[in-house]
Amino acid sequence: SGNQMSVWRPWRVARDLDWFAMMTIVLTVLALGLYALAVLPLASQARSLRGQVAELESHAGNRRHHAEPVQPASQLAVFYEQLPSVAQAPEVVHQLHKHAHSAGLTLERGEYRPLPDASAKLVRYQIVLPVTGSYLRVRQFLADTMREMPELSLDGIGFQRDKGASDQLKVQLRFTAFLRTPG
Repeated sequence: SGNQMSVWRPWRVARDLDWFAMMTIVLTVLALGLYALAVLPLASQARSLRGQVAELESHAGNRRHHAEPVQPASQLAVFYEQLPSVAQAPEVVHQLHKHAHSAGLTLERGEYRPLPDASAKLVRYQIVLPVTGSYLRVRQFLADTMREMPELSLDGIGFQRDKGASDQLKVQLRFTAFLRTPG
């Protein structure tokens, strides 16, 4: 009955303790469990995150030292080089017509004229392009054109409903093509 004795002994000790002492022991055990289950993993995670931050800061510091300073003049030169040249104006117009046909629009005769530009590096061509088609086709044409032809800017749109077909619109589109001068 030595086993019985060892089982009864903790209960006798617990019975002899007062209520305050018993609650202190229970709360201490709960606090240690909470510390082991919640605080220790968070502390480990915080150490790991601090290490990652330090590593990222060191990489950012290295890049800062090696990065070339931004030169607006060189950025502008790169921009000009990406524009089509004046000699490619017919190709720009051809691409514009190709996008309109791909979108299923009917083209009417357009107007194309050069505009004076204060900069000697650019030539601006104003393009007025009348098209006929549904709203969705016009929208598709504009989305495709603006995405694939960055040398164009859309300056204006004029809508008029076609009297013959209810879903057809007569649309006058005004673009500016920015082309670079040779040299």
